[in-house]
Amino acid sequence: MQQNIGWYFPQTGGPEVLAATELAMPEPGEHEVLIKVLASGFNPIDSKIRAGLAPIAADNKVPGCDACGDVIKVGKQVAGFAVGDRVYGCIGGVAGSSGTLCQYVAADAHLLAKAPQSISIAQAATLPLVAITAHEALQRLQLHSNDSLLIMGGSGGVGRMAIQLARLQGAQVTATAGSEARQQQLRSLGVEAYHHNDVEQLGARFNKVLDTFGGQSLLNALLAARPGGHVATINARNTYDLSQAHAKGLTLHAVFMLLPLLTGNGRADHGVFLQQLAEWVDLGLVSAAEAEEAPAADVAAVHERYEAGELKHKVAFVLP
Repeated sequence: MQQNIGWYFPQTGGPEVLAATELAMPEPGEHEVLIKVLASGFNPIDSKIRAGLAPIAADNKVPGCDACGDVIKVGKQVAGFAVGDRVYGCIGGVAGSSGTLCQYVAADAHLLAKAPQSISIAQAATLPLVAITAHEALQRLQLHSNDSLLIMGGSGGVGRMAIQLARLQGAQVTATAGSEARQQQLRSLGVEAYHHNDVEQLGARFNKVLDTFGGQSLLNALLAARPGGHVATINARNTYDLSQAHAKGLTLHAVFMLLPLLTGNGRADHGVFLQQLAEWVDLGLVSAAEAEEAPAADVAAVHERYEAGELKHKVAFVLP
């Protein structure tokens, strides 16, 4: 009988609570596929869930939302996937699902797409959450060609993806970063780049603004938006003075891309977008960030590095 070794947190707490365990072998439902996980992508939300700050842990307390792997069994009602397909997606890690830091996982086929062929399994395993978040934010902003878009935090995972997707749509993109080196990285993507603290000097000239930080960054986003503009944030967890939003008649969007996993609604949109993204990646129109490969047994160490502010790039855990 095949073993399904995973890493879980039997109780919430610091990184030290993460431990290896043997899980039951999942059986795919009618609309699911069984995946042999090759790589599980790390995202900051994994740390927050493990610590109990986001009380939405997976049913088996296994962390990990993103995965890349091979289909080994297909549910009766699944179309478009076959045994042997390499797939990727943001498929779990929250209530109602399994996390992805385990050897085998059953996943809703609607959340999946065939993985890009031109990138590594680690890169594919770190794409879905950030890319879907960026895509949803731009959709909520109703981005059109020739829109003037400001991205607060353009050098992060969501920010870099939003820059690329917005440029594909023909938007005029400006972005911020916290260091000159990161600003140069943004300029290499073909956008104007400034320090976060310089936003006030730019004036309220953007009809669309995406904030990837929350806190003061969101308040700066409200300042930078034109009257009647749209502002989207991926971190609205705070108490804010919305005077600027009222004075300018702004529309404010809170983006939480894990909602379809938690509610079951809108899942098919994820798979459709990821298939389009895979095509763009393989055509060279969108680039995937480099990803560090770490053994799954290093999960606690990676969580520690993130919480110490030492993790500045994407990491994927490679499963045995």
